[in-house]
Amino acid sequence: MEAPSREEIEELLRADLWELGRRAYEVRRRLHGDVATFIPNMVLNYTNVCVIGCSFCAFYRPPRHPEAYAYSVEEAVKRVLAVDAKYGIRQVLIQGGVNPEIGIEYFEELFRAIKAKAPHIAIHALSPLEVDYLARRERATYREVLERLKAAGMESMPGGGGEILVDEVRRMIAPRKIDSDTWLRIMEEAHKVGIPSSATMMYGHVETLGDIAEHIYKIAQLQAKTGGFMAFIAWNFEPGASELGRKIPYPKTSATLLRMIAVARIAFDGLIPHIQAGWLTAGPETAQLALYFGADDFGGTLYEERVLDWVRAEAPIDRKTDVIEVIRSAGFKPAERDNLYRIVEYY
Repeated sequence: MEAPSREEIEELLRADLWELGRRAYEVRRRLHGDVATFIPNMVLNYTNVCVIGCSFCAFYRPPRHPEAYAYSVEEAVKRVLAVDAKYGIRQVLIQGGVNPEIGIEYFEELFRAIKAKAPHIAIHALSPLEVDYLARRERATYREVLERLKAAGMESMPGGGGEILVDEVRRMIAPRKIDSDTWLRIMEEAHKVGIPSSATMMYGHVETLGDIAEHIYKIAQLQAKTGGFMAFIAWNFEPGASELGRKIPYPKTSATLLRMIAVARIAFDGLIPHIQAGWLTAGPETAQLALYFGADDFGGTLYEERVLDWVRAEAPIDRKTDVIEVIRSAGFKPAERDNLYRIVEYY
């Protein structure tokens, strides 16, 4: 399937919202019927120490800050096993910051320990930013790092650090972060070594519609080449207590998320199979609407998520049964999936 042009994507971004939603829903029905999937998962934020210092992040702390933390492998594994014992999970999303004290051996040990004690839990871990840091720290290639992580048990990679894949925007909101070409190159390497991933987009800050079109276009181009993206996830910049939040204090409305989801569903038709509703930043009600605007996956239960914990506190989703009920009450058929988006149970 051919990727759409930048011009076609920008045209979609400017189209009538209801017409967009109608078209996106038709694509969604054709591909997924009335099924909406989710995964029982947890988020392991293994450290909040980060030297990148993105202006939109309220989670990170610089090294030696009084609130800085980093879990030992034992503590991290204990947390995963405790959540699994309490709720039963299929996936752990492992993300933190660029912490100079943590090398690749930490992740190899962590992944192996999780797989040894809970082989049913898939490891969805790290981001291109963390892989770039590990490659520089180890003086290794991206492929060598990814192959080592895969051998230790990493099964897929989240799309963290994508933000907007336009360097001018990245320089404004996260000047020390890897550039867009590096992000795309690491994703391509991951796909080549058999590590599928998610693609993400954080909108609602300093970007233009043209920048959003460019971001979607670049992801579509890479997907046409590798086929390695399993899902696309758009999320709204949440000001919180971040530095950027002082300049942009109000998040975009729910209508903007619906537009992004609809455009993604139409633009990625035949390319990326799944579009996520993103309930954490949008809230459960908007996520329900997103299912009518092209989303087919509700995401995960996100136990232990700490990066957006002030947002999470407002969202009444604490257990698998909550997700099932939210999907069902929107008029869709809930289905539990595994890490690779294969359905394991219908409800």
